[in-house]
Amino acid sequence: MSSEKFLIDTTIWVKYLRGLDSAVKDRVSSLVLEDRAYTSEIIIMEILRGAKSDKEYAMLYEDFLALPHLPTDRNVWETAWQTAYKLKKAGVNIPIADILISTIATRYQCTLIHSDKHFNLAAKYTGLKVMEL
Repeated sequence: MSSEKFLIDTTIWVKYLRGLDSAVKDRVSSLVLEDRAYTSEIIIMEILRGAKSDKEYAMLYEDFLALPHLPTDRNVWETAWQTAYKLKKAGVNIPIADILISTIATRYQCTLIHSDKHFNLAAKYTGLKVMEL
């Protein structure tokens, strides 16, 4: 079994939770079972913001707290600030949350699994490893 770690972006979690894409469901399920699926505070915030009820919020909260977390420490923030500046200077406009998520993945040497064009763009300018589903 590989030891490669994967940070799963909100876009993939949404597809997984909706259950409309069997390839996404299979990939995410296997990574979770293998303890290779990671999350971060910003991804949890994006997921919880979309909860439809208190019950769903509580369920999602418990599920996401059970996953291994990649902390957003000072080093991550400083790198994200530098990356945001570098991208803007290059004329690349990527949402702040996506810059933070890509920085977390890079800092912890994870492959970012996503379904968002911004991450492929960020990868062209940073050391981000991506897998689009």
